[in-house]
Amino acid sequence: MKTSNVMRRAFGGAIAVLLLSALAPSPVAADEDPKARAQKLFFEGLKDIESGNREAGCTKLRESLSLFATPNTLFNLARCDEDAGRIAAALEYWKRGLSLIDGSDPRAKVAKEKIDALEARVPRLRVISQQGQAIAVVLLDGEEITPTSLAVPLRVEPGKHVIVVRASGREDKRFAVELGEKERTEVVVTPGPELAPVEAPKPPPLASSSAPVPPPPLPSTPPGSGRRTAGLVVGGVGVAGLVAAGITGGVLVARDQEIDRDCNEQGVCAAGSTGYALAKGSGPLLVGNAVAWGVGLAGIGVGIALALTAPKGKADAAGGNASIAPLVVQGGGGLSISGRF
Repeated sequence: MKTSNVMRRAFGGAIAVLLLSALAPSPVAADEDPKARAQKLFFEGLKDIESGNREAGCTKLRESLSLFATPNTLFNLARCDEDAGRIAAALEYWKRGLSLIDGSDPRAKVAKEKIDALEARVPRLRVISQQGQAIAVVLLDGEEITPTSLAVPLRVEPGKHVIVVRASGREDKRFAVELGEKERTEVVVTPGPELAPVEAPKPPPLASSSAPVPPPPLPSTPPGSGRRTAGLVVGGVGVAGLVAAGITGGVLVARDQEIDRDCNEQGVCAAGSTGYALAKGSGPLLVGNAVAWGVGLAGIGVGIALALTAPKGKADAAGGNASIAPLVVQGGGGLSISGRF
């Protein structure tokens, strides 16, 4: 009895495929538009299936459907999915194909019989969300269930299925269910537990106001640096005095040369002459020159004494002693002092 049923089912399937093939439009050689390409793929897919290469043939049928849908393409894809155990997908293809033909079409009888047989075999799963639940998204095997499809029996494939519930501020919650052919069930979904609040990083503790904060240490002054600095300052004043003495001395020498040209050998100049005017005006320059020489020599002397008598520190051991050198300028001269503060 079982053997005859298997033979009858195989014979009926072969008759259906032959019927669908016979009613399909004949292939065309042109491949210039999507419809022609879809037709070519359709016949190539049927040829692969008849030769035993079902996987390649079904793949070509799916590509043909993506280019141009026909009832025959849908019917043959239904058989591909049914043979692979995807009876829910097969049922959908049979329904889609039947919607493209009228009741007088010879294929309508075959399609209706397949739809009735698969409707009894396909499992049903209903997903229910209780009222008042803060649910944002419900996924069934990775596909979102629209709000209108909740609480509606969904046709699913036999086997395992995973439902994921997502809600704002909560962890995802998963529900697993496994169905066989003809089974019907429902799953009441609820959101997951609340997410733990993320704590903000704590600021470092403030220092207690009662504990006095010690002041920063004062920079240490090398021993003898004050005396050495004073020596350099006084020496600098002396150098400035010598420079001033050199300048005024040069001016006096130039005036003396002019006086000698206008006056006689005894130094007597005619009243109103340039030499006479220069001779009478040289007094203040002579006084300034003398004062500059005095300040310069005294400053140099005192500065050298202060620098030499200052205590030596680490800076001195590293080569920080002052050095003195002659200073020659136009119309005068002096001393220069160099060193590190």
